[in-house]
Amino acid sequence: MKRIGMQAPLFRHLFRQLFRQLFRHFFQHHLLQFFRQGLLFLMTVLGLCAYPSFSLAQTATALHEPSLAARVNGVAVHRFTLDVMAYMAQLSDPKTSRAVVLESLLANRLLAQTARRDFAEYTTPASANRVGFAAEVALDDQLSGTLRTVYRDTIEASIKTLAGGNLNSLVLERGKLATDQLDLVFGPSDKVLLDYQLTPSQLSAAKRQMVLRSSLATASSISLYDIFVRQNVQGRVEFFNRNHDYMQQQAMLLLGNLYLQQWANQRFGADAVADLRLALSEQIEVRALMNLHGVGADIDSESQLLNRLAAQVTAAEVQSYFQSHKEEFKRIVSVKARHIRSADEASARSVIDAAAKGADFSQLAHQYSKAADAAQGGDLGLIMHRSKMSWLEELAFMQDVGKVSPPFRAAVGPKEQAYWEIVLVEQRKEGYQDPKSETVRYQAARALAQEKALRQISNLRQQLLKNAKIEINRQSLG
Repeated sequence: MKRIGMQAPLFRHLFRQLFRQLFRHFFQHHLLQFFRQGLLFLMTVLGLCAYPSFSLAQTATALHEPSLAARVNGVAVHRFTLDVMAYMAQLSDPKTSRAVVLESLLANRLLAQTARRDFAEYTTPASANRVGFAAEVALDDQLSGTLRTVYRDTIEASIKTLAGGNLNSLVLERGKLATDQLDLVFGPSDKVLLDYQLTPSQLSAAKRQMVLRSSLATASSISLYDIFVRQNVQGRVEFFNRNHDYMQQQAMLLLGNLYLQQWANQRFGADAVADLRLALSEQIEVRALMNLHGVGADIDSESQLLNRLAAQVTAAEVQSYFQSHKEEFKRIVSVKARHIRSADEASARSVIDAAAKGADFSQLAHQYSKAADAAQGGDLGLIMHRSKMSWLEELAFMQDVGKVSPPFRAAVGPKEQAYWEIVLVEQRKEGYQDPKSETVRYQAARALAQEKALRQISNLRQQLLKNAKIEINRQSLG
């Protein structure tokens, strides 16, 4: 692992350039593919493909209840849940088997119970969040989004059977949202606010303010309270700003979610839908448990468990890790480099084109560089690695040997004249971090802690599955 002590201004400068490139790439190419790659990573974190199969289908007791996929310690896992979760998993990898998905559902059920009992302090999400969405709201939205993904065509066909072919036909009345009533809830509109929260008395007033009445049994009346508690901080700002259109929009979104859940309850049964919601909730809990154990994280990720395990690593373990993973502690000792400074990007690219056609870099520097060392062919000499280096020296440490770099805009101040730098590294000397250094101790301790945590969570998962009473409906795996 190479650490070159990059200074903050250069890091921010290069990060902005990289972000712009990535932004263009993802939106010009396959955004859906990018989403599915993220889903695959999530599957790995949640256990769909991170562990070897426990062969549950061969070892579990047979279950003969058509509506169920399995029971684990007497608790049902509905076939509907397996159907939905298998569909979602196969969006990312069509080869994912239903047996693997079911094993993950069973393991998640067991791991979530363990997380609540033994790791609640670290993994239980807050019921309310001053910035993001409340946990229950996020779960409701995830349930609705999952149902829409799996049953989109059927749901759209159901909505088309409504009068007018849309959800507006369900609306019986829209609230007037009068100014005096909103003032009771949100206070005077000219008041300066530092926090967009409501007091208990304001929440009571919000419950009395009707935003929408509908013919839907589960949404006969949607109050201001019902939609306010579903907002993140940006949404709450819109409410305090008395944005009537936004409030009505949020009421319709809630009506849509409730219609969708009522449709699912009628089609698949309330117990089955509740089981799917539980499975999604368990995914969130297990993801928190996995994050606590460093699954899918780098060694710098913050985790109280990893911190504790890292503190227990001995000096002997650090040195042993260093000796067996020396390549991770490689560092650049020095580079010999040249550079060309251009007044604008177009000129810099012309120089790069000339170099690509075989022109000598030092001659190009002598002819075109605006730097004081142009007469010396842009020679930067031998640059030794040290704690503080100029941004140009740091840039040189980042380049490959013998390859002309792209042009980099200098990290200048807002009132300074911009310029571009091109770098060619002619030689590089590499070595290793001092095995007694704090850098080696930190990296080795974190890596060893992560290895221990991963073994712990893997062993816990296998042990839970081994000790559980599991019944499987083998017909559900076909």
